[in-house]
Amino acid sequence: MKRVEIFISQAIETDFLQMYERECRRAGIKCKYTKLDGVKGAGNTDPRLGDAIWPQLNVMFILFVEADFVSRIEQILKILHNNFIGEGAAAFVSDALELRDE
Repeated sequence: MKRVEIFISQAIETDFLQMYERECRRAGIKCKYTKLDGVKGAGNTDPRLGDAIWPQLNVMFILFVEADFVSRIEQILKILHNNFIGEGAAAFVSDALELRDE
């Protein structure tokens, strides 16, 4: 299992979600995520600080997916980068272990 953290401009969050949900349907899996609104930060594009100078904000998605699904998320991000030049989208992948009370 992998944990994928995605930091994305609010301007393209709907596009990301539509593509992610489509890939989940294609894979026959339930589309799960956690979304955090109003995320501030600076990366490779203009800062998103929610203030008068840098008014936009980011959104953060946390996904837990099987390792073979990560490549689908990578493809989604490539499409977003190509279609929305200048809008930020970054992802980080790490191993995840689910704890269960069994």
